[in-house]
Amino acid sequence: MKRTFVAASVAILLAIPSAALARTPDHASVPVYLALGDSLSTGVGASTPSQTGYVPLFHEYLRRDLSCEGRGASEGCAALRLDNIGVSGATTTSLLRDQMPLALAQLEARNQDDNPRNNVEVITIDIGGNDAFPLLQVCGGGVTVQCAAAIQETFTRIAQNLTLTLTQLRAAAGPDTEIIVMTYYNPLPGCVFAPAAPFGNLVLEGGPGLPAGLNDIIRAIAAGVDASVAETFGRLGVQDLVGGSDCLHADDSGYEIIANAFAEALPN
Repeated sequence: MKRTFVAASVAILLAIPSAALARTPDHASVPVYLALGDSLSTGVGASTPSQTGYVPLFHEYLRRDLSCEGRGASEGCAALRLDNIGVSGATTTSLLRDQMPLALAQLEARNQDDNPRNNVEVITIDIGGNDAFPLLQVCGGGVTVQCAAAIQETFTRIAQNLTLTLTQLRAAAGPDTEIIVMTYYNPLPGCVFAPAAPFGNLVLEGGPGLPAGLNDIIRAIAAGVDASVAETFGRLGVQDLVGGSDCLHADDSGYEIIANAFAEALPN
């Protein structure tokens, strides 16, 4: 059964003494939702990124609906903490360099200790869009030999980096942590590059001359490490995009759609 995210209207406030935080900042007995990614994970384009981006929206969903009881948390995941380490502008290469050391340190401290109540329970990732977006400039004249070579080089790099990222996360997190990777929507129809929207579809989903697109690569690598996939391609309309000169980002309605996709990808 698919689950649909409904934005919570009242936030849950947790009063934790500052002294306790100072003593055990990294090992508090609360579960964690860890988010990695690019500007989508940081909510660029949202009216209030800390509230209406997909990461905080999905966080509220998890606090209500994710069960942590099987790992020793008697009250489910109402206390689930968010640690969003996504970086605007991140690529698969910079994520490995900058975000993965932080993520792996969290997972080693929490998932590899003897306290099941402080585990990282869910990891989400959106990455690869900034690797692929420069192809728009290289391939502006059509799918030439130069364009095809650029696509191949870009996809090879993404595949290598994403495979390493997800393999390391799965090894450090263990088999019980939910890892969800996002496929990309096409942001071009709503912006100044709208005429290039068919090329965006080709790069994302493949087509004549390109058997597999970026999203196909993401799906295949996710399957190899038992990660779920949040499918966003084809789900956002022009009204769900910032548009104009912004040819990348969702607006509030778009981020809610993305949060729904992550909720639907979460296994029962």
